[in-house]
Amino acid sequence: MFTGLVSGLGEFRSLDKSGDPVLKLTTEFPREVANGDSVAVNGSCLTIVKIAGDEYSFNVSRETFKKTNLADHMKGDLMNIELPLTLNDLVSGHLVSGHIDGVARVRSIARKKGSIRFVFGFTTPEWRKYIIEKGSVAINGVSLTVNEITSSTFSSEILPFTFEKTNLRTLSIGKRVNIELDLVGKYLYNQIP
Repeated sequence: MFTGLVSGLGEFRSLDKSGDPVLKLTTEFPREVANGDSVAVNGSCLTIVKIAGDEYSFNVSRETFKKTNLADHMKGDLMNIELPLTLNDLVSGHLVSGHIDGVARVRSIARKKGSIRFVFGFTTPEWRKYIIEKGSVAINGVSLTVNEITSSTFSSEILPFTFEKTNLRTLSIGKRVNIELDLVGKYLYNQIP
């Protein structure tokens, strides 16, 4: 379980697609990690399978490979990193599982006084029932609040601190981003008859 508060950035090294996909990145974690540990990489919960200095290798399931933007990256691209919650952590963001629902595309980016407004477009109609104004959504693992919603777009205002500390600053119009819809909203929707 994660909060959507990115704890650092990693640098994409490679994605070996032969056999079972393996993603490699370099980073420094805020605490010690080991083989078998879970890490959110661009919002996707992955398992560390090898550590070589500051380079970490992660297995990527075929489902994750298909549902995410991990294959879009090139060597040197920045990846958002978050370690899982511990029982001592404050939940300062939203509850995020690291299970990506799919991808959306950046439709527009507008700098405003005190924030950067992003509009994201999605093509999966059933997402609309899980996205509500003032609700949460995770973009590349970053927990954000939804400002406005239409049948195929939603917007979010990103504060300068979040913009500078995450790979959201590298986004441009047309780029694909990983989306995790509100976890609590999905459970509630599916519990109501």
